[in-house]
Amino acid sequence: MTPRRLPLLGLAVVAGVLWWRLRPDAPAPSEQPASHGELRAVSWLASWTPTTPRTPVGRIAGYVWAAPLTVAGMLLGSLSGTTPEVRDGVLLFVGAGGVAGWMLRWRGFSAATLGHVIVAAGHPDAALLRHELVHVRQAERWGPLFVPLYLAGLLRYGYRHNPFERAAYSEQRRPPVNLA
Repeated sequence: MTPRRLPLLGLAVVAGVLWWRLRPDAPAPSEQPASHGELRAVSWLASWTPTTPRTPVGRIAGYVWAAPLTVAGMLLGSLSGTTPEVRDGVLLFVGAGGVAGWMLRWRGFSAATLGHVIVAAGHPDAALLRHELVHVRQAERWGPLFVPLYLAGLLRYGYRHNPFERAAYSEQRRPPVNLA
């Protein structure tokens, strides 16, 4: 193997590991609970559900900081073959078909979020929407750092024990707030 091909081999190995660990049914790295022996910062991240920015300046900053991810989400959404609707401050592509829908169904996901874009294979229920909106808020806080941090969590903990997913699933299980 030539030295020029080594980076490609490394990239292929990382991509393969990520692809395998991204499965929703991927096994946990160990049989122990994810909180056993993990860093305090990881536990905090797994329990942190960011809220919507309260001020107009905060909301604008969140949109700007997450803009690179939103552009990637819009590219993914454009591959869904559906027209987006605006809901809860995000572009929501419902009933994704095409390449985006195939990717979601093939990997066993109901939806995917990039920045302020949610691409859903079907019509998301309130719980799934709460889950995906946590990822939107995480993208607002972490901006372009969100993807590398998410992937690092994925490599280290797998899909279900990724701190970003644990926070989102926690919010998904929470009963909806009825303000009426």
